[in-house]
Amino acid sequence: MAYSNDTESDIIVPKKWYEKLPREVWSHYPKVDQTDPWFEIYKLTESVYAIYEDGQFEEVISYLVLGEEKAALIDTGNGIGNIKAVVDGLTDLPVIVVNTHTHGDHIGGNHQFTDVAVLESDFSHNKADNGQTREQMGHYIDGDMVWKPLPPYLDVESWRIHPFKVTRWLKDGDKVELGDRTLDVVHTPGHSPDSICLLDKKNKILWTGDSFYPAPIYVYAPTTNLDQFIASFKKMTDMIPSYEWVMPSHNEPRMERHLIKECYEAAVNIKNGTAGEYTEGEAAGIKVHRYDYERFSLIVRAERA
Repeated sequence: MAYSNDTESDIIVPKKWYEKLPREVWSHYPKVDQTDPWFEIYKLTESVYAIYEDGQFEEVISYLVLGEEKAALIDTGNGIGNIKAVVDGLTDLPVIVVNTHTHGDHIGGNHQFTDVAVLESDFSHNKADNGQTREQMGHYIDGDMVWKPLPPYLDVESWRIHPFKVTRWLKDGDKVELGDRTLDVVHTPGHSPDSICLLDKKNKILWTGDSFYPAPIYVYAPTTNLDQFIASFKKMTDMIPSYEWVMPSHNEPRMERHLIKECYEAAVNIKNGTAGEYTEGEAAGIKVHRYDYERFSLIVRAERA
């Protein structure tokens, strides 16, 4: 997701959102014992861990993917907890961070790591150089945005998204080699200019970042683009034979792959003005329309056409 300052609008942040927790889907996976209550860790497969931050509205999920020679940490959360300590407790392999995009809730722990890969764009260069200030993150850790106690080691007043050093600038078609495991980089702009998916063909897994997740998907901010979103989902739909698992970056660790095609068709209908009913609202001063479907929603600018 991308943070919105519009915390009063149910169209973005539903009141008492945390009452839907815990999500039933997590009960299907073994929970890993660890000492930091800010995180919940689940073992999804023998070589993939989900690092879940259920205490904050975004319900961010980062993934630790193990190869024979290296591990990839797909995103680093929102910087509230110490994700480096969690990762160190799960693997002794050298770790490369691979960001699905550079919104603040995906790069919060980047500065803790020495090897970071990001898709190259003006957007991602800006985030790497500057991070995001507490003011730019708005009410992210205020009020009902957080329901669990914040970690005692967190300095709430100085919390921010820190700048970080990128050691590898990615482009569409690149490969991240982990040793008997390859992650293919697929550029999927729309939600952000630097959004990517990561495809593990051998294990038939697609990590979608914020291109797709089971909640309202934001395509309304100035840096979003509905036409690019549609083109990216066409690409992801064409790739369906190559994956069985869809692993998004929020809320749930596994989605049905047919939802990718459904989201593509929904976005096309919205663009064409044939999507049917929607809810009107405002987010960060932008007039938006929210289209609700069974397993996801799309929030677009009212003047999308």
